Amino acid sequence: MKRIILPLDNKTCEESLKIMELTKDLVWGYKLRRQILEEGLPFVLHAKEYGKVMLDFKLFDIPSAMRESIDLHSYYQADITTVHCTAMYKPEKNMKNEIIAGVTILTSMDDNDFTRSYNFQKSLISVKVFDFTDFAVENNYGYIVCSPKDLNKIRHFNILKICPGIRPLWYQEDDDQKRTMTPYQAVENGADLLVIGRPLLNHPDIIEAIEMTNEEIANYENLNF
Repeated sequence: MKRIILPLDNKTCEESLKIMELTKDLVWGYKLRRQILEEGLPFVLHAKEYGKVMLDFKLFDIPSAMRESIDLHSYYQADITTVHCTAMYKPEKNMKNEIIAGVTILTSMDDNDFTRSYNFQKSLISVKVFDFTDFAVENNYGYIVCSPKDLNKIRHFNILKICPGIRPLWYQEDDDQKRTMTPYQAVENGADLLVIGRPLLNHPDIIEAIEMTNEEIANYENLNF
């Protein structure tokens, strides 16, 4: 099972297609944003020639506007589209809700950032991640997006879990992700898909980087399946 989502959010269409051509058989698919702003949603159909597509606009709007966006993303065959759980969007049960991924708390935030940004009295991120996941399941979302650090609180929920903030064992650089975990640890704790960007995209050999990371994931799967 391929688990890596390669985030190409800030890449141009030309840059993205070059990366897709190199990596199409090694990853689950690609997280897109800038490409859609440049060329429109039809770019999704082009990207689907190389893998699956996650659109990451983190929708937050009135329900009718969110429904319109989700329907368009579905029409152009996006496999996943993200919405902010704080929007408390409740889709109709007969709609294409399985492509919705509810974003809980950004992995660049710690408890102090979270309290300042959201002004919740309870500063513990894990409390709200649990609440948001419960909301997503109740409203038939297909996925939840959360830090791997929060998986132990929500692993019993019957929903697919997407985790950014993944840092392979071989990657030792510091960056702005504050709540991270290795691929092996994340899958062990219940992650289904892993968003891994800088460690792979900044490596001098992206194919080698992905293969090393897939090997970390396979080490867990081989021991447990």
